[in-house]
Amino acid sequence: MDPLDIMMHVDKVKPYFQAIFSADSHEVTGYEVLGRLEIDNQVIPLGSFFHDTNVPDDFKMEIDQKVQDMALKQYVEQGMDEHLYLNVHANYFLLDKEDQFLNHLLKYQEKGLDLSKIVIEITEHQFRGDIELVTHTFKYLKTMGVKVAIDDLGTGTSNLDRISLMEPDILKVDLQALQSESNSNGFHGIIYSLSLLARKLGAELLFDGITSNYHFHYAWRNNGRFYQGSFLAETSDTFVAKDVLKERFRQNIQQFIEVERSKLTTKYQLTATLNQQVQEKWQLVKKNKSLDEQVDSLAKEMEHIFFRIYVTDEDGFQKTVNLVHMDQGWVWDETIKGKNWSWRPYFIENVIRMKEDQAGILSDLYNDIETGDRIRTFSYPLADSLYLFMDVSPMYMDENEDLLW
Repeated sequence: MDPLDIMMHVDKVKPYFQAIFSADSHEVTGYEVLGRLEIDNQVIPLGSFFHDTNVPDDFKMEIDQKVQDMALKQYVEQGMDEHLYLNVHANYFLLDKEDQFLNHLLKYQEKGLDLSKIVIEITEHQFRGDIELVTHTFKYLKTMGVKVAIDDLGTGTSNLDRISLMEPDILKVDLQALQSESNSNGFHGIIYSLSLLARKLGAELLFDGITSNYHFHYAWRNNGRFYQGSFLAETSDTFVAKDVLKERFRQNIQQFIEVERSKLTTKYQLTATLNQQVQEKWQLVKKNKSLDEQVDSLAKEMEHIFFRIYVTDEDGFQKTVNLVHMDQGWVWDETIKGKNWSWRPYFIENVIRMKEDQAGILSDLYNDIETGDRIRTFSYPLADSLYLFMDVSPMYMDENEDLLW
């Protein structure tokens, strides 16, 4: 709808609410306020209006203030105690020289509003201005109990340094990228990074755009505490019962737990099997050969599982060639010998684990640097402080689907 048409029908704008659910209580923990235009028996979302860079900020602020005012009034009058998420364009705080936003909240605080129940949603990658000014405002608001959420992570281009400066309470991840298989591998890596960032900042993860049970499971499995989306609850101009999905949540999460238990059991069983097989086959390898030849003999016994094998010492220096399985068989890559891999994530930690437990380790799922495939690595301690690294082939992963999670 044309922005001018929306401004001409400001009196038809009203707030709608989308419930946000909590993983720990299985209840509604908050509501995001969304602007809607009710006209000609239609309910028109205003998301495109707020995201249109051609729409003047003054127009957006006017609509924002009207929607928020009506939402706060409804929230206070009905005595709600769930969190209320208010979308605020970050640039608004640069233009708000007279603290209108804060004064607006204080007006409702006098009417009974608990400011600790207010969450401001900011889309960081749309911000254009001095980040220091905004972070100062956020810190002041947070002293009054107001929480800050960074919105639309997983889409657009987010600056992790700026996000850290904002000290958010909540990181909100949009799952729409999961709809595209071409983006999904990169998206998994982004989610992993955001999960680590949230942990470092002491922030919670909120997953938005949950439109299927797969999305719900994905969000739960990636440490999401809060969830919203049409699969759980559509937007509405009224609030819903707090326990509306409590039983369904319990059942769904119980299913997720059972699935994860099955996958982890499969992973541990495979680890035990690989430990036994590698130990047995390594003992049969003739030790009067060079280390490269010994590893080559082992590789030929296990090519149905692995596609790349090499050995390092405990400091990460590679002591063998890379043995890579090609169509014609195992190929020796001499160029890698002598390189150091101690910089890789968890390398030193895993070496210590293998040294102490005298057992192999199956890694988490990750993207291979050279092939881009999603793989796992099985690491195994040999004698004389040497460690065997064996990359599981994508074909074997496909045959054992539990390893792809």
